[in-house]
Amino acid sequence: MDAVTLLRNDHKTVEGLFKKFEKTGPNAHKTKQDLVEKIIEELSIHAAIEEQVLYPAAREAVPDATDEVLEALESTHLTMWCSSSASRTSSVASGTASRAAG
Repeated sequence: MDAVTLLRNDHKTVEGLFKKFEKTGPNAHKTKQDLVEKIIEELSIHAAIEEQVLYPAAREAVPDATDEVLEALESTHLTMWCSSSASRTSSVASGTASRAAG
């Protein structure tokens, strides 16, 4: 399996974990803790694949690209990933707070 396939699969895995997290009840503290630990583990694997395989391959494929361009690409990807994750977590928190108040 190539790095791109691994990364795509990892995206799907993390998406699935976030969906499971969103569906857990407000008192499922242990389940949520387990899911968060698994999400962190998967994101760490994802970052390692990018750092060790994807970005070096990009540098090799586009030798004229400057380090600044490649670092910007990495940063943009990280920002988009974190924003997406934070958005989901925020939505879950809002829904939990609404249910608690109602």
